[in-house]
Amino acid sequence: MKMKWLLVSGMLISQCVIAKDLKLGVIGNFPPFDYLENGKPAGFNIDLAKRFCDVMKEKCQFVIIKWDDLIPAVETGKIDAIATSMAIIPERQKRVLFSKRYMRVGGSFVAKKKKFLTTYVTAMDLSNKTVGVQGNTIYSNYMNGKYGSNKSIKIVEYPAVDEMYTDLQSGKIDILLDDLISAYDGHITQKKWSGMDLVGSPIIEPKYLGDGEGIAVNLKNPQLKQKFDQAIDAVIKDGSYRDIMNKYFIFDIYGF
Repeated sequence: MKMKWLLVSGMLISQCVIAKDLKLGVIGNFPPFDYLENGKPAGFNIDLAKRFCDVMKEKCQFVIIKWDDLIPAVETGKIDAIATSMAIIPERQKRVLFSKRYMRVGGSFVAKKKKFLTTYVTAMDLSNKTVGVQGNTIYSNYMNGKYGSNKSIKIVEYPAVDEMYTDLQSGKIDILLDDLISAYDGHITQKKWSGMDLVGSPIIEPKYLGDGEGIAVNLKNPQLKQKFDQAIDAVIKDGSYRDIMNKYFIFDIYGF
């Protein structure tokens, strides 16, 4: 609770103001970045966002929202910010204001082991294949931008990543494209998704993947964007970013 003092007719009058929690949107099904653990949000994005909130001296709460509904939720004020690995690309910058990047991760194709033996996935490898990708993401932009006009490649878009891994496992699709860390740490190294492997080299094309991931806020709230920028700088400088990163990953996802 904060105290605000008003000057009324020459007298100071105290007024109690209840500070609102910052509402941060996450999807809750994108391990190891954010997922539900015993019904509560957990993961790299969650721990890092909590640290940002500590630095900003803000009380924050997480709101689980479907991926496609995140930007509309910021635009309408349902949430104050998106804290779930959203890439900074021009198309989104027309609708939300991004902080500076807090990580940069490439993509990778995933298939059943020994199904694709190649060091770089090409249109020839994908010919007459069905490729899964999460819709409205940088990876769907990549697939549609590079291969959308190729009639020999069938692209299937999914609302959530686990659904496409399930279809890969069952044979409904031949190969999928996902965030590299989600693919490796969140899926193929987990017992549930055994029998899958990364295919080809990591995809890092800025034309499709943007300039890293940032916190997204309402276009009319540059003050909040600035606070997140300052918090990102602070956690990198004090070493807490590395501590959180090392808890989840064995490699650098920021680009130190």
